[in-house]
Amino acid sequence: MALTPVHELQARIHEKIAAARKPPASERVPLVSALGRVLAQDVASALNLPPADISAMDGYALPEAAAAGSEWRIAGESVAGQPFSGSLPEGGCVRIMTGAVVPAGCRSVVIQENVQADGGIIRLEKDAAEGGNIRRCGEEIAAGETVLQAGRILRQADIMLLAALGCAEIEVFHKVRVAVLSSGDELLEPGEPATRSGSIYDSNRYMLMARLSALPVEVIDFGQVADKLEDVLKMLDKVIQQADVLITTGGVSVGDYDFMREAVERVGSIHHYKVALKPGKPFVFGQMLNTWCFGLPGNPVSGFVGFDMFVKAALWQLCGAAEIPQPLRFAAKLAEPAVKNHSRTDIQRAIISRQPDGTWLAAPFGSQDSHRIYQVSRANAYLILPAESGSLPAGAEVTVQPFAEAFL
Repeated sequence: MALTPVHELQARIHEKIAAARKPPASERVPLVSALGRVLAQDVASALNLPPADISAMDGYALPEAAAAGSEWRIAGESVAGQPFSGSLPEGGCVRIMTGAVVPAGCRSVVIQENVQADGGIIRLEKDAAEGGNIRRCGEEIAAGETVLQAGRILRQADIMLLAALGCAEIEVFHKVRVAVLSSGDELLEPGEPATRSGSIYDSNRYMLMARLSALPVEVIDFGQVADKLEDVLKMLDKVIQQADVLITTGGVSVGDYDFMREAVERVGSIHHYKVALKPGKPFVFGQMLNTWCFGLPGNPVSGFVGFDMFVKAALWQLCGAAEIPQPLRFAAKLAEPAVKNHSRTDIQRAIISRQPDGTWLAAPFGSQDSHRIYQVSRANAYLILPAESGSLPAGAEVTVQPFAEAFL
């Protein structure tokens, strides 16, 4: 079976989901719970922002433009939340603070640094321009204006904006229900005594749950399943009754005890299998009734890479995101050689560092074996070598993709 190029498989997954996906259901959630969720409908502002003419500076509100040397009598003050409510007398001005409503009839604000105050009289030391230091009502957002569109992934700044517009609740798409499942007789739960010879702790499932915590999904932990076809089939039957997506690790290669691929094919269908990627050549993308299935390899690094290359974008698509977040990639120079002796896209683990001149150096690890968990923990980026690339010497320019936590 020919290996599917990485970019081609990414496109096929997107197209397959787009063709079959129904619009997600939605719900209203408190604004404080909306961060990272996907908007289900456009948001139009119910008010102007600013809601009135507002002073941009501490100073004095004047009824007109005024020349340096002119004098004005202070008739009152306007502070944020407590506007001036009187009427402005002839030759009068109002002491005003930043964020306060500009009194009716005032057309300029002179900053306090440009006046001399003597008792209740001020004298301008510089001209005060018409409209100076005034933020006009609705100059940033007009009432009725659409400020956020459906499909937007809500960011921290969006929460600030929505709060400023008085939104206490927001309509978002339901969280996608994602089941995680590990396959293997050798697996132990962390904390369980390692009494069986050849046993290892299940790191993949915990890796998946940690990575899914950054997405608007509901994680359903199905634990572990033994390397027996009948056990896997029973587990898949439970999964399709509860989950929109299944992500598995292990059992997708061609070993005598790798049953996940066969089980998925019996319950549903396999759309794609095997990708021209190192690490992570065994990869299952399929569908079981209404449940999408992503089968990642059991080697921890392969599963880690496969999630980034194929699963994460698909989940954002299923969550209703109008624009799928794309990973940051940029050029760096190799601090040491990168070895590549195959024709697949190679996703190597590396440590990148910014140099004093603003350029980046990438130091790939000497061994790129797919079982090296500690290496992934130490790395902060992928070094991406295209399929057509061979080994590269130190100093060569390469493409790097920082981990999401690289700059924390």
